[in-house]
Amino acid sequence: MSKIKTLLNDNETILVFDIDGVLALLEFGEHNHFDDNEEEWFNECAKGINHYTEDKVIKKMQKFLKNRNTSKVYVVSAVGHNNESIFKKEFVNKYYNIPKENVYCVKKNKDKKQILYKIKEKYQNTEDYKIVMIDDTIEVLNDIMENTNFSTIHISSFLDI
Repeated sequence: MSKIKTLLNDNETILVFDIDGVLALLEFGEHNHFDDNEEEWFNECAKGINHYTEDKVIKKMQKFLKNRNTSKVYVVSAVGHNNESIFKKEFVNKYYNIPKENVYCVKKNKDKKQILYKIKEKYQNTEDYKIVMIDDTIEVLNDIMENTNFSTIHISSFLDI
């Protein structure tokens, strides 16, 4: 039987969230989840256009994290431009109260597991399974599941919390 909900509700669990599609609504297009191609997105970031605004907050996730000790909540997100990193840090800090120093940005999704090891260094007495990556990308979750002892949770587990 799955213990995913138990992990989520345990205040000792170290939660590590992705942003796009997890803490930020993936609603960047008019009729689609995304209207730009990557190059256009990076160009907009370079120009200082910030798409991570209050309308992208996921209220259910905000409510879930509201009473959580956010010093033990982390974020790992892939970015393509330094400004995107700044925008994402400001977004999760302002709307989820996650400390900016708890936000890590990587170039590639495959690099997320290395950040989990970095987080683990801060919690050496915590069992690996109590460090949990929450993502919407199956490839990320599978990579972590197959190559580490950390736990993984798909964002869909929050649908019935």
